[in-house]
Amino acid sequence: MYCPYCKEELRVNDGELYCNAGDSYFSKHMEVVFNEAIDNCKDVKVRIPKVENNETGKFFCVNCGTKMMKIESMHEVCTCCGFEINKRTFYEIIERNPHRSFGGRTL
Repeated sequence: MYCPYCKEELRVNDGELYCNAGDSYFSKHMEVVFNEAIDNCKDVKVRIPKVENNETGKFFCVNCGTKMMKIESMHEVCTCCGFEINKRTFYEIIERNPHRSFGGRTL
């Protein structure tokens, strides 16, 4: 898995996913959410609408490391593999899993 903030490969540290570059931990809950989204990638890929505005998202794909595309506010999808960050997951990443180099602040 890759860090959604910087695409560094996540490692397990003290039983949780950890991004060394951002000194950021992702809880077991987030690991489950990421794994479920990875499992749903193929289904999402089939449903991905053509992204007309091609607006780059804030995050990188946790599954393949590609920059995500914005579908709407707080909703992004990877056009390569179909990994999806919905509004709930978007909020959880920012609020509960801060990353030191993500704009220098948490939202």
